[in-house]
Amino acid sequence: MKRIVKPLIGLLLCTAMILTLLGCSGGSYQDLNLQTIRPDDDIAVEGKVKFTCSISTLVEEAAADAVINAYQDAYPDVSVVKDYNPGNIAARIASGEIGDVFWFTGPETYNYAVTQQCLLSLNQFIEPLHIDMSKVFTGILSIGTVEGQLYMVPRDYNHIVMLYNRTALKEAGLADPEHGWTWDTFKDYCTQLTKVDPNDTTHFTQIGADFQLAWAPCYIPVLEGWGGTWVDTEEKYVSLTNDKVLAGIEEVLTFANTGAMHKDYWQDDGAYSNINSLSYVFSAVCYPMVQPLATAYDEAGIDWDFCDFPAFPNHVVGTGASGFAVYRYTRNPNAAAALALFFLSKDGQYAYHSNAGGSVPLVKELAEDDFWRGHGATKEGCDWSVKNYDAFITFPEADINGEVNCRMPIRVAKVVGDGWQAVLNSYYNEGSYMDQLTLVETRANEVWQSI
Repeated sequence: MKRIVKPLIGLLLCTAMILTLLGCSGGSYQDLNLQTIRPDDDIAVEGKVKFTCSISTLVEEAAADAVINAYQDAYPDVSVVKDYNPGNIAARIASGEIGDVFWFTGPETYNYAVTQQCLLSLNQFIEPLHIDMSKVFTGILSIGTVEGQLYMVPRDYNHIVMLYNRTALKEAGLADPEHGWTWDTFKDYCTQLTKVDPNDTTHFTQIGADFQLAWAPCYIPVLEGWGGTWVDTEEKYVSLTNDKVLAGIEEVLTFANTGAMHKDYWQDDGAYSNINSLSYVFSAVCYPMVQPLATAYDEAGIDWDFCDFPAFPNHVVGTGASGFAVYRYTRNPNAAAALALFFLSKDGQYAYHSNAGGSVPLVKELAEDDFWRGHGATKEGCDWSVKNYDAFITFPEADINGEVNCRMPIRVAKVVGDGWQAVLNSYYNEGSYMDQLTLVETRANEVWQSI
């Protein structure tokens, strides 16, 4: 009798899941990832789709409305139902009540695509819908791609750049950073620009950079910046202690420990007691992070600009995005896929990013246009249109997936993310990191092998 308990429980769970999906999909359960659409198929884009997106401001609503209107102009036989206050997205997915197309942040891609298996692969729709992938900054697509399948279409292009205090550079007699400047030049600048209190040299008054070394889009480039491979998504293992990965970690942590870069998780709070966001000459940011820091510079009368993220020996730049995916059990896969993939078109990107709630477009044809540049200044007399917005679209060939969660199961990603913080804490406060790094690698692989 005991031998049939586990199989029976499994059967009941599967039955309950299928019944839930049957109820939520109009009584017609169909695993759409099992169908095949040929590149030359002529698919009908018509009917109704629900568009689920978390909207918190009027400008975000205007951007979403604009892209829906442009989509309906392109596909006049489709009507879109707006679902702008979805509440708990994960709960809506679990209940099967999510929209045909729904928004989420990049780090959830692997979780939804592989762990929960609730996303529809979009690869087979690209050619039938005539999506020209050659016109897209393809590096950003890695955020939404898992095991070779595109599940999430990014809506914007969050390429990491440096926002810097030009006034501080001028006072130090330094020129603006050159296009494509290197890590070595960056170190030289940060060293010259770091200052301590003349009356108490244990206290900083200005620091070369807030490199955001605890943030995945900035530390992942460190792991890959000296030619190392820290994760193998096919064989499913993490390797943080191989020579090339270690070379990057050792180089960057050693330099940060000089004090010329902010030391995340350093417990000597007194050294930073006089430091605020304006005390850093270079700050790693992506486009959505610009507004508060740039406005603070304006209010303080500080001249500022953007420059490239410094190039490591292996030139890689972290990128991130949020975007849209298609629910695996949608009743209208053609129209849903067309709506999600519309974000890879010139018309879709222009509609979304030409509004106040937009960001950096990910279509190459729009990169040089002015509609997305120079917005956000609130202080009278400040002109952001003269800033170097080219930094946000430079070196797209160097883009790498800047999210740990997008490459592995969330349980493994948590081990790596939490472990990296522990590595920083161990090095800055105890003077070593190797034991902690080895522990993270071992634990991550144990968890991954157990899944």
